[in-house]
Amino acid sequence: MKGRKRSYTPKEKGVFACIIMLVCIGFYVYKTYIYTAPEPEKTNSPLIVDKKKNQTTSGNETGSDDNIVTAEDKQHDTAEQVFARFLDSYPTFNASKPTEHIEKVKDMLDPGFYQTLLTEQQNMTAVPQYQTTVIESVKNMSSKVAESESVYWKADVTTVNKDKDGKALSTIKTQYVATMKQVNNKWQIIDLMQQGQGAKLHE
Repeated sequence: MKGRKRSYTPKEKGVFACIIMLVCIGFYVYKTYIYTAPEPEKTNSPLIVDKKKNQTTSGNETGSDDNIVTAEDKQHDTAEQVFARFLDSYPTFNASKPTEHIEKVKDMLDPGFYQTLLTEQQNMTAVPQYQTTVIESVKNMSSKVAESESVYWKADVTTVNKDKDGKALSTIKTQYVATMKQVNNKWQIIDLMQQGQGAKLHE
């Protein structure tokens, strides 16, 4: 024979109701007056040096809006950050716009050096066998103090030359060495050396 289900007295029901109310009130007070949501973490993480497939990242993985570089940011960029941004564009090439890669880095170059690079490119008569050059990786960035308050920044850059259909023709490894100097609190590249370190032809 099954036992009869016990029914609660009005007094017991009132106690249970009071307990539930106290729990709700306590939770409300905690959320409203005691609990404080953590503030977003602030960081000055430097630009990550190694890059793959022509992409740059910062110390924190963020959305694309966070990667927008303002004029004020550029004014306070370190030599490393300027050199890294320079390597985002300068090693690239588009036969349809042969000076575009130089024009993109104009604000990172000494005005006289910019004009020298631009003139040399405009005076080139050799027709390249490829249509575009894209960056595959940038590695081993390092610096060394130079004379006259300058600094050397170098990196190993791997690029891929492609034909008009996007087919890879060759992979080139080049060491870039930039001489940089701070002018009016802004780092600029005043000279550049490029040394080939190997090439691989694709069938």
